[in-house]
Amino acid sequence: METSDDHGARRVALEAKVVGSAETDVELRAGVMKCASNGPAIAMPYDDLARGIGEAAHRVTDVQVANVRAALGTDKGAFEVVLAASIGAGLSRWDAASRAIKGADDAAR
Repeated sequence: METSDDHGARRVALEAKVVGSAETDVELRAGVMKCASNGPAIAMPYDDLARGIGEAAHRVTDVQVANVRAALGTDKGAFEVVLAASIGAGLSRWDAASRAIKGADDAAR
Protein backbone atom coordinates (compact mmCIF):
# COMPACT_ATOMS: atom_id res chain seq x y z
CA MET A 1 0.00 0.00 0.00
CA GLU A 2 1.27 3.46 -0.86
CA THR A 3 1.89 5.99 1.88
CA SER A 4 1.28 9.70 1.92
CA ASP A 5 5.04 10.10 1.46
CA ASP A 6 4.77 8.20 -1.85
CA HIS A 7 1.96 10.49 -2.93
CA GLY A 8 3.94 13.57 -1.88
CA ALA A 9 6.90 12.47 -3.99
CA ARG A 10 4.63 11.84 -6.97
CA ARG A 11 3.03 15.25 -6.51
CA VAL A 12 6.43 16.93 -6.59
CA ALA A 13 7.42 14.93 -9.68
CA LEU A 14 4.18 15.86 -11.47
CA GLU A 15 4.60 19.55 -10.69
CA ALA A 16 8.18 19.39 -11.99
CA LYS A 17 6.98 17.86 -15.26
CA VAL A 18 4.30 20.52 -15.71
CA VAL A 19 6.69 23.40 -15.21
CA GLY A 20 9.50 21.68 -17.10
CA SER A 21 10.37 22.16 -20.75
CA ALA A 22 7.47 23.19 -22.95
CA GLU A 23 6.42 25.79 -25.52
CA THR A 24 4.97 28.24 -23.00
CA ASP A 25 6.95 30.12 -20.40
CA VAL A 26 7.69 28.23 -17.18
CA GLU A 27 6.47 31.14 -15.03
CA LEU A 28 3.17 31.18 -16.92
CA ARG A 29 2.54 27.47 -16.37
CA ALA A 30 3.52 27.67 -12.69
CA GLY A 31 1.28 30.73 -12.22
CA VAL A 32 -1.61 29.01 -13.97
CA MET A 33 -1.25 25.97 -11.69
CA LYS A 34 -1.38 28.18 -8.60
CA CYS A 35 -4.20 30.36 -9.93
CA ALA A 36 -6.37 27.31 -10.66
CA SER A 37 -5.99 26.26 -7.03
CA ASN A 38 -7.19 29.59 -5.60
CA GLY A 39 -3.72 31.10 -5.79
CA PRO A 40 -2.76 34.65 -6.70
CA ALA A 41 -4.14 36.37 -9.77
CA ILE A 42 -2.22 36.23 -13.02
CA ALA A 43 -2.48 38.22 -16.25
CA MET A 44 -5.61 38.02 -18.37
CA PRO A 45 -6.75 36.01 -20.28
CA TYR A 46 -4.91 33.28 -18.36
CA ASP A 47 -6.46 34.16 -15.00
CA ASP A 48 -9.99 33.87 -16.37
CA LEU A 49 -9.36 30.43 -17.84
CA ALA A 50 -7.34 29.07 -14.91
CA ARG A 51 -9.90 30.18 -12.32
CA GLY A 52 -12.69 28.78 -14.47
CA ILE A 53 -10.98 25.40 -14.63
CA GLY A 54 -10.25 25.49 -10.91
CA GLU A 55 -13.80 26.38 -9.93
CA ALA A 56 -15.86 24.35 -12.42
CA ALA A 57 -14.11 23.09 -15.54
CA HIS A 58 -17.37 22.08 -17.18
CA ARG A 59 -18.36 25.77 -17.30
CA VAL A 60 -15.26 26.92 -19.20
CA THR A 61 -16.32 28.48 -22.49
CA ASP A 62 -14.92 28.30 -26.00
CA VAL A 63 -14.32 32.04 -25.74
CA GLN A 64 -12.08 31.64 -22.69
CA VAL A 65 -9.98 29.02 -24.48
CA ALA A 66 -9.94 31.06 -27.70
CA ASN A 67 -8.71 34.11 -25.81
CA VAL A 68 -5.76 32.13 -24.42
CA ARG A 69 -5.06 30.64 -27.82
CA ALA A 70 -5.08 34.10 -29.38
CA ALA A 71 -2.75 35.44 -26.69
CA LEU A 72 -0.26 32.60 -27.19
CA GLY A 73 -0.72 32.16 -30.93
CA THR A 74 -0.77 28.35 -30.89
CA ASP A 75 -3.03 25.47 -30.02
CA LYS A 76 -0.13 23.75 -28.26
CA GLY A 77 0.40 26.74 -25.99
CA ALA A 78 -3.29 26.89 -25.14
CA PHE A 79 -3.25 23.14 -24.41
CA GLU A 80 -0.30 23.58 -22.06
CA VAL A 81 -2.19 26.28 -20.14
CA VAL A 82 -5.34 24.14 -19.91
CA LEU A 83 -3.27 21.16 -18.77
CA ALA A 84 -1.39 23.21 -16.14
CA ALA A 85 -4.67 24.61 -14.78
CA SER A 86 -6.26 21.16 -14.68
CA ILE A 87 -3.32 19.66 -12.83
CA GLY A 88 -3.19 22.60 -10.41
CA ALA A 89 -6.90 22.21 -9.65
CA GLY A 90 -6.54 18.45 -9.27
CA LEU A 91 -3.59 18.74 -6.91
CA SER A 92 -5.51 21.28 -4.83
CA ARG A 93 -8.39 18.84 -4.49
CA TRP A 94 -5.97 16.03 -3.68
CA ASP A 95 -4.41 18.13 -0.92
CA ALA A 96 -7.85 18.91 0.53
CA ALA A 97 -8.83 15.23 0.47
CA SER A 98 -5.55 14.23 2.11
CA ARG A 99 -6.09 16.78 4.89
CA ALA A 100 -9.64 15.49 5.42
CA ILE A 101 -8.47 11.89 5.61
CA LYS A 102 -5.69 12.82 8.01
CA GLY A 103 -8.18 14.74 10.13
CA ALA A 104 -10.51 11.74 10.22
CA ASP A 105 -7.63 9.46 11.16
CA ASP A 106 -6.56 11.82 13.92
CA ALA A 107 -10.12 12.08 15.23
CA ALA A 108 -10.46 8.29 15.32
CA ARG A 109 -7.49 7.95 17.69
